[in-house]
Amino acid sequence: MRSNFHTDPATSGVGWDPHQVTSGHAWHHHSHIFDRMLGFDDSGAVRPELASALEIPDDVTYLFTMREGAIFQDGAPVDANAVQLNMERIRDVKDLAGGTRNRGGIQYADFFEATDDSTWKLVNGEPFGPTLAFFQQFPGTGLLISPEHFDTAVTNPVGAGHLKHVVHEPGERWVGERWDGYWDNDNVHLDGFVQNIIPDQNTAWNAFLNGDIDIDAPTGGVNSELQAELEADGMKVIRGTAQTWTQTWFNLNPNAPSDGLPFNAFRDPRMRHAYNRALDRQAINEVAWEGLGAPSRAPVSVESWALAKDANYYPGHDLQVAHELMDAAGYGDGIEGIHLSYIAEFQTVVTEPVNSQMRNAGMEMEYIKGTEAEIIPRLLATQDWTIGTLSWESPFDPDPVLRPSFEGLQNWMYGSPEGGPRTGRASTADYPNDQVLANLSATEQLVWDAAVPASQDDRVPLYEKVWEAEEEHMWFPYIAQWPANWVAQPHVENFEIIPFFGFPKGMSFKGIWFNNV
Repeated sequence: MRSNFHTDPATSGVGWDPHQVTSGHAWHHHSHIFDRMLGFDDSGAVRPELASALEIPDDVTYLFTMREGAIFQDGAPVDANAVQLNMERIRDVKDLAGGTRNRGGIQYADFFEATDDSTWKLVNGEPFGPTLAFFQQFPGTGLLISPEHFDTAVTNPVGAGHLKHVVHEPGERWVGERWDGYWDNDNVHLDGFVQNIIPDQNTAWNAFLNGDIDIDAPTGGVNSELQAELEADGMKVIRGTAQTWTQTWFNLNPNAPSDGLPFNAFRDPRMRHAYNRALDRQAINEVAWEGLGAPSRAPVSVESWALAKDANYYPGHDLQVAHELMDAAGYGDGIEGIHLSYIAEFQTVVTEPVNSQMRNAGMEMEYIKGTEAEIIPRLLATQDWTIGTLSWESPFDPDPVLRPSFEGLQNWMYGSPEGGPRTGRASTADYPNDQVLANLSATEQLVWDAAVPASQDDRVPLYEKVWEAEEEHMWFPYIAQWPANWVAQPHVENFEIIPFFGFPKGMSFKGIWFNNV
């Protein structure tokens, strides 16, 4: 099996170590070598992986029963003792960005221990329902390394996944081969996997068309014309939504210097609602992706279990209402400002129509694009921009996105009082008359409330209150969810796609049959 990926593990700075990686892109390499404790079924619910069973006797206790007979690629058992050693390492190792993203599953742990060889126990100091999400996602807490290979994980990965690391040629390719000791080999239908590292997607796509690659995604996605052309050539085309969405950030920092421009206009909720009513999400979807993406309906993935399938918390496009709201807020003559975005093509196809629609409403925003390295520091400084439209990952569980979002907004208020952007939280005790801050804190409390129950079912009605608060305040409107389009050569049989991830089914090609490897 041959595929392409545009980044090389060697360029990440942490190589093959899943406990230090920060980007979800790395799963294209790592997830073949390392298996997770928990996975997803097709509805997004918890599915056993290396943990064969899970018990939650109360809101703070989680009992993982490790799969009998599962072993690492060096023959060591994947038992509760190995889990304990992995968790102790995750607790003490920071990721590449100096953060703790992969520590999410144990961030509220009071203690954790192997109660016997097969049972690993986690007890949180307080209820935290999203705990299990971190044992499912990648990067995340649940990817396990053979303890004997912690020190060499960067260059010599040894996990419990379905492929063993064979060779890595920096900048060229990675090769893995089927591992006969994998616990779920009945659902692995390939003998080997070669990932050619081709950073330029156009070059990679031409390699696919020439038959040098078995499965790939074309740059810009698959439109209807390309789909017809590919299928006429006998190729398999699968379309769905990706786990990436485009989100709007408003500069709510009252200390941002105005320099004659109303940088603080969006502190008025009527202006945030005016922006939202100015957006025609379906039109943006049509312009950017020929309608292949999904217009957002709430500040969460459109496939999230926390969002009812028929619910829409974003009022529809209405330019007249947008003008009326701006007039009521005292900005009937329009505003000027700065609109930040990424320069990458996949980003600009969304943000350029957003900028155009804002201008139609009288929001004359100077459109400034740059690389992530240029835009993110400027965004965090919250000094000279008015609005930002950026893309982010979209996991099933809303908490890993909502909590950092509200934390970030409050860290921006008043320039972050502890010494610069994102270094401290603006407190309602310090600014009791700031209604924006009070409403922001109240909405954040609803996010905390929704994180208490351990059961997803119990959290759903609590998230409805979050969506209602977002509908009232419009803190950071989502715009649209990107499409994911994969194409396989004719010899790739039973090609499927995971509905909620937009990746080939199985999160490591489990569940896909190949008759030619």
